[in-house]
Amino acid sequence: MSEKIALVSCSGLSPLGLVVRAASVELALENDNIVAACITEYSAQPNNCSPILEDAKIVTITGCTDDCASVILKDKDVDAIKNISADAVVKTYGLNPLDAVRLDEDGEEAVKILKKYILSEIENV
Repeated sequence: MSEKIALVSCSGLSPLGLVVRAASVELALENDNIVAACITEYSAQPNNCSPILEDAKIVTITGCTDDCASVILKDKDVDAIKNISADAVVKTYGLNPLDAVRLDEDGEEAVKILKKYILSEIENV
């Protein structure tokens, strides 16, 4: 994995939204070729997306079935190469984060698991 990857993730105000944001930002801080992109920024700009997305492979990380990140990008004619459902990953491990403001014990564990899952999914893109 040497190409630039932009993680465009859920920014919802739910416990899972917090988990997704934490995982995406931590991965960006820990890996030179990963950037965490702000979906709210893109939705606020009428007809364009950030230059971050121009030279990166885009991976969306969803927090719920609404999949807002993918919907917003599609409205702007931006295609993701992969979509990862954080909800499905977290449920696989029987975790249930409950706090939308601070990571609780399940939230912290969910961030760790989601980060590993994201890295494994983007390893060969």
